[in-house]
Amino acid sequence: MSGYASYDLHLHSYWSYDAHADIRDYFRLAQKQRTRAFSLTDHHLMDGYEELYQIAKEFPEVPYIVGAELTVHSPAGTFDMVCLGLPREPTPELQAVFEAYRAWQVACGSAVSANLMRLGHDFNDEARLQLLKSYRPAQTIAKQGITHVKAGVMRQHLLDMGVAKDPEGLSRVTQQYRDIPHYPEYDFVLPAVRKAGGICLIAHPYHYFQELDRKRMDELREMLDFDGIECAHPSLSAEHTKILREYCLQYELLSSGGSDCHVSEANRSNPEHIVEFAWHRGEEQWLDEILQRVKLYQGE
Repeated sequence: MSGYASYDLHLHSYWSYDAHADIRDYFRLAQKQRTRAFSLTDHHLMDGYEELYQIAKEFPEVPYIVGAELTVHSPAGTFDMVCLGLPREPTPELQAVFEAYRAWQVACGSAVSANLMRLGHDFNDEARLQLLKSYRPAQTIAKQGITHVKAGVMRQHLLDMGVAKDPEGLSRVTQQYRDIPHYPEYDFVLPAVRKAGGICLIAHPYHYFQELDRKRMDELREMLDFDGIECAHPSLSAEHTKILREYCLQYELLSSGGSDCHVSEANRSNPEHIVEFAWHRGEEQWLDEILQRVKLYQGE
């Protein structure tokens, strides 16, 4: 794969529990690359948008779509959904969804700490807070509370604690966890998104679709009733993208593309050092189709 796409509809900032990227850098890169649209799709919440709206005023020529990546639980499994075209001010139903995610993030973190304490390891809520402070900006913790911890940070910390000697041993420990709360349910989250005027796209779907098994694809399309598929993503080959796009055309679904960017390189002051911004195979036509369904904002 070579070259950048003209849009990126799957991006994370430091408002996601596992990301580090600065929102301002996305605007700078979008300006430099003359990106037609991008969407900040932080995990579970829209907390970054208050900051984004202020930054957008400094970049009036840079278009963006309001969005979020919402992970849902269902009878068929757990799935990440890129939700685009969300209102700038959440509807009451959407606000209830975000509050459910806000509570889930804290409950999940607490459950992990409780399990480790039960298994004889000193990792209470205060220890988890200190670990969050090692990589999350203070304002995100103040807004979101003592949430779960980024997987890689958590893994290294537990290894350093001596919970296990290696990742394989650590996996055996985590398999003993119990009572980890499910993500909010698909039939609670997705209808609220649609009622608010948004669209729901299943993200990085290769494994969700069990390596693009048609029966599985049909099952999830019918159950989740998604509006489209993220056909272009760093985890997908050119052949995967082709198959997914053909499936979208067959069932009149939208196709999307995004880098799923989470991190900046060490020098965050350098706007050109964001990893993989707009680096995907998404075609121009796909964005045209999406823009028939969602609103594009500039300078506000």
